Amino acid sequence: MSITITNPEGRNVEFKDQRGPTCGLYALSFVLEYLYDIKIPATADGDKTRESLRNKFKKDGKTVIGELYDATSSMADYIKALDPSKITCQSVACDVAAIIETLNGGGLCMVPFCVNAEGYPDNSGIHAHWCVLQDVLDKTKPDEVTALHWGDRMREFPLAALKNSNSAIKDVGASWWGKDKDSTDLEYYSCDSEQSATAVDSLGEIHQLKPGSVKKIPATDLSRKLAGKMLVFTK
Repeated sequence: MSITITNPEGRNVEFKDQRGPTCGLYALSFVLEYLYDIKIPATADGDKTRESLRNKFKKDGKTVIGELYDATSSMADYIKALDPSKITCQSVACDVAAIIETLNGGGLCMVPFCVNAEGYPDNSGIHAHWCVLQDVLDKTKPDEVTALHWGDRMREFPLAALKNSNSAIKDVGASWWGKDKDSTDLEYYSCDSEQSATAVDSLGEIHQLKPGSVKKIPATDLSRKLAGKMLVFTK
């Protein structure tokens, strides 16, 4: 699945269905193309001749398997360095006024939040996820915005609910993730340790893991690196 958005310059930009735990990289790939006409795929999708964001972020130690656990100024500087002549990126407080100002000025916001099963913000503190905020729905009542993630459809997010969800993000402990041995995709499954040979998914199905595929994602203080923050991009 994917959805296509026409930017103010008339270019059609695709927000693709994410592969694996890479929501932040798919959000970033969309932002770079929409605002700056920079085309870097989030994942390689089988094309080993092009460097993807996932490959670059892994090589530079910014991700383990595709997760993006950082909305600080350090990450903003790293993103700007992808193309300093074009990209303007800042880490700012996740604030309703800042979101409205950015969107009304033609920019985009990448906001981490706690996502529920329907794709909307909740205050659980878990399931940290990234979305792209693209437009204020009603300029006379700027309390809802269009949000893009998962590549399935556009959603309408109340800004107060999104801000509360962002603030609720909790720290995560260390975890281990491995790939199904028969899968050619980027589907990772949570397992117990680096030595695990199997993993059980959320539906109770057992997966045989590909030898050598298990990776450790270190414990991360998301309450400092994601909560209360967002990345804003302007022309």
